Amino acid sequence: LSAVELTAVLFEKYFRFDIKNPKNPLNDRFIISKGHVSPLFYSLWAVAGAIDPKELLTLRKFGSVLEGHPTPRFAYAEVATGSLGQGLSIGAGMALAAKKDNLPFTTYVLLGDGEMVEGSVWEAVNSASYYTLNNLIAIVDVNRLGQSGETMFGHHMQEYSKRLTACGWQTIEVDGHDVTEVNRAFEMSQRSTSPFAIVAKTIKGKGVSFLEDKDGWHGKALKEEECEKALLELGEVDEGIRFNLSSPRLAGPAARHLGGAQSSLVRSNDLRATKASDSRHPQTLSYKIGDEVATREAYGAALVKLGESNPLIYALDGDVKNSTFSEKFKDAYPDRFVECFIAEQNMAGVAIGLSKRGKIPFASTFACFLTRAFDQIRM
Repeated sequence: LSAVELTAVLFEKYFRFDIKNPKNPLNDRFIISKGHVSPLFYSLWAVAGAIDPKELLTLRKFGSVLEGHPTPRFAYAEVATGSLGQGLSIGAGMALAAKKDNLPFTTYVLLGDGEMVEGSVWEAVNSASYYTLNNLIAIVDVNRLGQSGETMFGHHMQEYSKRLTACGWQTIEVDGHDVTEVNRAFEMSQRSTSPFAIVAKTIKGKGVSFLEDKDGWHGKALKEEECEKALLELGEVDEGIRFNLSSPRLAGPAARHLGGAQSSLVRSNDLRATKASDSRHPQTLSYKIGDEVATREAYGAALVKLGESNPLIYALDGDVKNSTFSEKFKDAYPDRFVECFIAEQNMAGVAIGLSKRGKIPFASTFACFLTRAFDQIRM
């Protein structure tokens, strides 16, 4: 309930998406990092006409694609979310893919204030700023309450804004339930030259008196009589309301001929174009049976060879490229090399984002360092 106005304004006016073709490479992307907002997430898509509103009644039932935390079993869910602190990295990977392919889509990520304490969020904040991802917009739902109590900064909004600003993001603080303020924030975000964050002060349980700003309700279902009271307070529902989502942007000659193309068409076009441009990097492997070669050196050489044959392959590094020999790939294909620095969780998240936009990422670091990103890999 705290994020209803934030996301409704987005879907009503700014989100560009081809409902009939969720894989359209020109679609804007929407990631809910706070996966427990799934009832709202599914409702947005129902109002947008993607699913029958009656299907909402299957929420969390066995066999339903409307799981408690969204997964890609639901066609309009980009990735599995809900293990907090992961969505912004994935969004950064998608935004980076758009920059690499010169595609005009925008990536929106809805975050909760509780997960803004996660280190992986700030790894993503730094990375997005470093790569000037002005096509990445974070919507921070600051509703003050976490699962077991108040969040670290409660409703001290400037604590979020000043940290994001210090990391190179443009920010705006708004009343998340004032649609005029929210609309103005989204208008500003479209013109930003840096990553943009809408920091919204909201009320958990907004619209239901016995839930509003009350602790101890996280993840709890209402009793039947409580549900009846809540529905009475929320008032009449216009069941005929629908979002008329804007069509995806078309920009430049490369995008104009795509129209509603599937991402596979983008990949094949990209494949042909990049093969032509990368032909100056022919690679040969001359290992013979019996040769002794360090595994990591063979990895670096093989990665370059793969990069020669497939321009969708990207290499991501955690500042150990001179040890993993992925620097060989950087030398051969610098446009497809992404330095993630010493931030393994973000590296895994960015790799996920790139993969969802048709790339084949190889993220390399020492195995022991990757244990930090086990949760990203698990998800």
